[in-house]
Amino acid sequence: IMRYLLIAAFLAPTFAYSDTIGEERGLTINTINATDFEVVETQSMGAADFWCAAASYNELRQGRSDLIPLYVRSPRGPAETAPGRNGVVFTTNSAGLPQLPPSLTLSVKQAGATLKSRKARSFCRDAFTRSTK
Repeated sequence: IMRYLLIAAFLAPTFAYSDTIGEERGLTINTINATDFEVVETQSMGAADFWCAAASYNELRQGRSDLIPLYVRSPRGPAETAPGRNGVVFTTNSAGLPQLPPSLTLSVKQAGATLKSRKARSFCRDAFTRSTK
């Protein structure tokens, strides 16, 4: 019994965190360079899904802090890394991007839109909840 308790204790944090990031696994996210990456659109993706994927890429694939700001470099449009598809290019480098006034609207339609990775990851839970209703 002790062995099973140890296994359960080891896996519990993994399962608790994974239910908020599971949607990212089915998405195509392509690295462009050290700071830029593209989330390639799949069917029925909204802004929350793009931000969720960006945060997951930043934190899980790149191992960066959840306090890093993520920026939209290229708004939703023809993908740079997947011909014939649409995507959003995100970056961790704000150089050359417009500074936008604070907004209450979640969007990936304007270069310079920004969220801290932690806030963007909070939309993963929303995406997970929507997909299970």
